[in-house]
Amino acid sequence: MENDSLPIYPKVYPSAQIQKKMDSTTIPLTTQPSFNQVMAPTLLGPENSITVCQFCQASIKTSIKYTVTARTHIAAALCGLICCCCCIPYLSESAKNADHYCPNCHKYLGTYEK
Repeated sequence: MENDSLPIYPKVYPSAQIQKKMDSTTIPLTTQPSFNQVMAPTLLGPENSITVCQFCQASIKTSIKYTVTARTHIAAALCGLICCCCCIPYLSESAKNADHYCPNCHKYLGTYEK
């Protein structure tokens, strides 16, 4: 084994186009999506996003919960040094990450990092 430290994954090839010949004309037919094709990830922004839940398959508008990060603590420290009001970053949503959840099944969908 040449690459013992690297994991081996099966190669995923895009679905091939099937061609059907009818009276000397070629009509391309595409196959239906197979189980090995991956859907494009949903882009989640800082606000509620309209998407399809990957768990319950419902068309939803995501609900958001804001979480405090290291960036929030750094902004609070800088505000404390500049204007002695270190609570501003904790009260505003601009220095927090937005965690998106499905309102139907309440599962976590992703995070928008600021």
